[in-house]
Amino acid sequence: MDLTEVLRLECCTTNLQSHSKNEILEELTRLVKRNEILKDVPESEILKNLHKRESQGSTGFGRGIAIPHCQISGIKDFVVGIGISHKGVDYDAIDHKKVKIFVIIVGPVESRSGHLQLLAMVSRILKEPQIEQHLLQQESKIGLMDEFLRHSPDTLSAAPRGKDKLLILLVRDPDILDEISEIFLEYGVEEATILETGSMKGVLSQVPLFLGFFDFTGDRDASGKLIMVKLPRDFLQALIHGLEDAFGNLDDYTGLGLVVLDIFFSKGI
Repeated sequence: MDLTEVLRLECCTTNLQSHSKNEILEELTRLVKRNEILKDVPESEILKNLHKRESQGSTGFGRGIAIPHCQISGIKDFVVGIGISHKGVDYDAIDHKKVKIFVIIVGPVESRSGHLQLLAMVSRILKEPQIEQHLLQQESKIGLMDEFLRHSPDTLSAAPRGKDKLLILLVRDPDILDEISEIFLEYGVEEATILETGSMKGVLSQVPLFLGFFDFTGDRDASGKLIMVKLPRDFLQALIHGLEDAFGNLDDYTGLGLVVLDIFFSKGI
């Protein structure tokens, strides 16, 4: 099994907030629900199966690491996520220490052998020397994911992730620029091109022929910022999830819009 195909960027976080075992299982459930594979599975179903597995014995196997996992009917593939709790969680681990690193696995009930293979693969990675320190040092989702994969004997973090995409954001509300920058940094995006935009109303006002006739934007000022970011395809869904976590459904939010384009060729960027 290729771990790069089932470890989902949108299901990774360096900022778990829960304090108890019940709370962390709920938070991890919400985390994996970000992936499309689990969109039709109720949170209660995932949580029930996670608790069922925990009732058979804690998945906190020591050294501040836990691998909560379960099998679900009606899904076709695995979803793996990673969460970091810097304060640690009382998780009934076998060494009675607080857990700071969580790797959650949700898989189809029909793929028992695949589930066992994935558990063994993740367990092997988490036994690597100094893995805890390396993971806890990561400040972004992308850094966390790449650091984890870097320790996998079967994959390379530098492996191709798929065709690049061009994400274009139209920021109509200047007050959200700082928050967008913070989201970009959280997801490991450190380079972007930002352009000033103007309204069609402003352009037409300079053309005498059209004065008094056309106002394509009504009374609304369409000026703002245009942000362009080149992203690997596999990171795109996670970043959009992050933006909608902050601003809500962008179809209903007037301060920000986005479009995604295929990049067929690029050079020097």
